[in-house]
Amino acid sequence: MTSLLVRGKVHTFDPNRPIATNVLLRDGVVREIDSTAESADEILELKSNEIVQPGWRDDHLHLLSTLATHCSIDVSDTTSLTELLDLLRSSSAGANGWMRAWGYEPSLLKEKRHPTKSELDQVTRGIPTVLHDRSGHVAVINSAAADLLEIHNHPDGILVERQDLLGRVPKLELIDLKQIAHDLFRGWKRMGLVAVTDATHTNDRASLDVLAEIVEECNGPRITAMLGVEQLDGMKFGDMYKNIQIGHAKIMPDLSGKEDLGKLVRHAHANGFPAAVHVMDIDTLDETLHALEGSSPPPRTLDRVEHCSLAMPEQLDRLAQLDASVCTQPSFLTRRLDKYLADLSPVERSWLWPLSSLVERSIKVTLSSDSPVVPVDPDEWIHVATKRPLQSQETISDSEARSMTVVSPLAPGIPAGSLIRATSSGYKTLDDRN
Repeated sequence: MTSLLVRGKVHTFDPNRPIATNVLLRDGVVREIDSTAESADEILELKSNEIVQPGWRDDHLHLLSTLATHCSIDVSDTTSLTELLDLLRSSSAGANGWMRAWGYEPSLLKEKRHPTKSELDQVTRGIPTVLHDRSGHVAVINSAAADLLEIHNHPDGILVERQDLLGRVPKLELIDLKQIAHDLFRGWKRMGLVAVTDATHTNDRASLDVLAEIVEECNGPRITAMLGVEQLDGMKFGDMYKNIQIGHAKIMPDLSGKEDLGKLVRHAHANGFPAAVHVMDIDTLDETLHALEGSSPPPRTLDRVEHCSLAMPEQLDRLAQLDASVCTQPSFLTRRLDKYLADLSPVERSWLWPLSSLVERSIKVTLSSDSPVVPVDPDEWIHVATKRPLQSQETISDSEARSMTVVSPLAPGIPAGSLIRATSSGYKTLDDRN
């Protein structure tokens, strides 16, 4: 057995013992906090400007989409359709012969709309093209792409939540994704990020195979991956699939209104999965609450509401009674501030991205990025949660925001790889002794 005694200031994020003076690690696992052990195979003395703490978790992102955006033309800074189209005109196809672009926000464009198939045709020179908006839920294709994908019933080329059709687009080469992942994961490590939750609603066994290979070869963080609610057969919540932990059943409410949300929640629970429902507006939150209220409690852990970007006080009261949790994204408040100021009334702004209201109701909250919509940066969303540009009554304390971001409180049994050293210049792993 090998052991390491870390001595110095330890932040546990355990309210019963928030500060400790040492932590004993043995065989890669935390064994004791405030250990009385007088010796270990190795002793790490922390510097005066260092603390040891659990690392950060991004509890809602989309890893493969994040990697894909790095293989795409970035149009996120464009402010008009003219500017966007000019950028595409000067761009070229990728190695597979397709042009991929990503990142525009229609509400922030001068024209306040999506481009159309005919507009893409004018600048893409017959190159099959797929253009994704910043949310990832809308894509626009040109005529060349429509012909190759045999999509002839969308004359404007605008596809909303049509992953079934977009799945026909040639996949990016895995070797390219891995190269990006190497660089991305190194950056995340410098941020103190040790774990992520992939919340992609189309995740299936094939997606997990790709995620597992990328994480294994590229030294990635611990990954919990949700599964699409229709992809649960043969899977068990909490199990390990290769090096990926199986998470919640992800539900994307049907925009057509044809799919019964309550039926999907009951299906998840019947298969042993808690549900995680995508909620970005008041009406969907109401539908979600009704579905959860009409279902038996989930097995093993809490159902989740993803985002909860708008919520009336009475809806939060119902959510508290359900004992469901919320995973939310404070960074949207700064990254989409202009959109909120333009689109929402003063009353609606008071319901926007609640935080203190959730805490006051004892609703469990975790924070995240929703990458690639917003870049991964735990320090950013902790800062925004404590220094809100809108509705300051929803501000929470720095300690609350950090507690919502750590992978877990420090306790015996958690992996040593979950711990980081925080310094005045950034974050380091325990094995980085520089």
